[in-house]
Amino acid sequence: MAQLEKERENVTAMEPENTAGEQAAESPLEDSASEEDASDTDAFDITRRFKHDQGQAAVKTPQRECETPKKRELVGVTNKKVETKRIIYFLALCFGVAWISEIFAVIPMYQSGDADIIKEASDMVSQLMLTPALAALVVRIGTREGLVKSGFQFNFFEHKVLFLLGWFGTTALTFLGAVIYFLIFRDNFDPDMTSFVTYSMSVADEGTQMDAVNMVAAYKTDLLIKVFTAAALDLINSFGEEWGFRAYLLPKLYRKFGAVPSMLLSGFISGLWYAPLVAVGYYYGTGNVGFPVVNIIAICIFGTVTGIIYSYLCLRTGSIFPAVFAHSAVNVMMSQAALFTVDGGNLFVGPSPTGILSGLPFIAAAAVCLVHMHRNPVRPSTTETQ
Repeated sequence: MAQLEKERENVTAMEPENTAGEQAAESPLEDSASEEDASDTDAFDITRRFKHDQGQAAVKTPQRECETPKKRELVGVTNKKVETKRIIYFLALCFGVAWISEIFAVIPMYQSGDADIIKEASDMVSQLMLTPALAALVVRIGTREGLVKSGFQFNFFEHKVLFLLGWFGTTALTFLGAVIYFLIFRDNFDPDMTSFVTYSMSVADEGTQMDAVNMVAAYKTDLLIKVFTAAALDLINSFGEEWGFRAYLLPKLYRKFGAVPSMLLSGFISGLWYAPLVAVGYYYGTGNVGFPVVNIIAICIFGTVTGIIYSYLCLRTGSIFPAVFAHSAVNVMMSQAALFTVDGGNLFVGPSPTGILSGLPFIAAAAVCLVHMHRNPVRPSTTETQ
C-alpha cells in the first residue's frame, strides 16, 4: 500500500509538467498563426469600412485561426515571391494581349483611311478595355488565388460621401476644367455649337431633315442628362480597366510599396497601357512637336493623375465601384466641352481634361488625395473581408 501511495504521488507531481509541455507545444502554432494573420492583409482589407465593435471582431477571430494553412497559401498574400509572380503574369497578359492586338490589328485598321474600317477599329479599342479585367481573372484562376478580396462589396451606406464623389466628382472636375479653359480662351467659346452642327449636317444621310436650333437644344438637354448619368454610361469598359488595375494590381503594389507609391505606380501603368494607340494619334493627334514621345508622356501623366483619384476611392472604401463610376464619367464627359469650341480645342491644352489647362482640377484633386492618404494612412482591419 505504501508503494501504491508513492506511485500516485509521483503521477500527481508529473501532471503540471505535462500540461506545461502541452502549452509550450501549442504556443509555436499560435505564434505562427498570429504572424500569418498579421501578414494576411489586402489593400481592400486595409480600410475602415467595417465598423464592428471589439466583441464582433473577437467572435470572428477564431474563424480566421481555424483556416487551414493550405487555404492561406492559395490566397497567396503571405508569400511575397508568389505575389511578385502574379504581378508579372498580370502585366504580361494585360500588356501583351492589348499591345499585340493593337499593333497587328487595330492600328492598321485605324490608319486605313476608310471611315467604316476606322469605326470598326474604334469598336475594337472599346473591346480591348476589358483586357485588364480578363488578365486579372486568368491570373486569379491560374495561380489558384480565386476571387477573394476582389472589391465587389457595395458598401454604399458606410461610404456615402466617397461613392457620391465617385459618381459626380470627376464630372464636376471635367466641367470645372472646361470653365477654366473658356475663361482664358473666351474667343474660342461658341454657345451655338456652329462647328458641331456643320459637321453633323455634313455627315447626315441625304434626305434627313435637320434643324440647327433643335439639334443644339437636343444636345444641350442630352448633356444635362449626362451630368447625372455619365457614371453609369460606360460601366463595362470602365470596369474592365478598374478591376484589373485597381482591384487586382493596386493591392499587390500596396503590400510591396505602401499606399502613395502604389497609387502613383498603378496610375502610371494604366496610362502606359495606351502607348501604342497614342503613338498613332489616338487622344492627341499626330501634328504636335515631339510626336509620338511627347504624346506618350502626356497620356502617362493623365493616367497617373486620374489613377491616383481612382486608387484613393478604392483604398478608402475597399470597393471597386466608386472608381468604376468615376472612370465612366471621365470617359463620357471627356469630349463634351470640345463641341462648344470654334476650332475643336487643343488636346494638350483643353477643354478636354487630357489637356494640361483643363486638367488642372484633376491634378489638384489627385494632390489632395495623395496628401490625405499620406497623413491618414489606411490601417489593417481586424475583421473579415468579402
